[in-house]
Amino acid sequence: MLFCALVAPACGSTNEPQAGPTNTFTTTADDELPAAVADKKRAIVTAAHAFDYDGLEKLLDPAEFAYSYGESGDPVGYWRRLEEEAEVPILGDYLPVILGAPFARRDDTYVWPSAYVKKPSEWTAEDRQWLENFYSEEEIRGFEKAGNYLGWRVGIRKDGHWLFFVSGD
Repeated sequence: MLFCALVAPACGSTNEPQAGPTNTFTTTADDELPAAVADKKRAIVTAAHAFDYDGLEKLLDPAEFAYSYGESGDPVGYWRRLEEEAEVPILGDYLPVILGAPFARRDDTYVWPSAYVKKPSEWTAEDRQWLENFYSEEEIRGFEKAGNYLGWRVGIRKDGHWLFFVSGD
């Protein structure tokens, strides 16, 4: 289970799409992804499973990548610090699991999990099942109370540009 103690304080991001319906659809079928997005997703999952921090760093642009609310410049260093402090393998466990979730499209960005782009009242049975496999019931109730999914999420633009892997609001 994910422990929300890892969630960073909120302050917003320019690279992360904001919640609300805009050209949204949900699916889990990777064949629905543009080739550039599918390729980037596979590369991210491969590097994450291997704990290949250098490989992950090569897959993102640190000047544009959203990974924390309040920090900038070194996504990989931030993730390593979270792993050391919480003894939780963010990259080896969380990142590949998030990318295995149902995804949705918002404008030109593909996001995982699809629950991120929906209000809790719009979550499908598939969304809820995925959330229940990853989060505690208490954490899910917290998202519902907040009116949005605030957990770990990934965004890849349709051209294959990895935009964010972040948690919080």
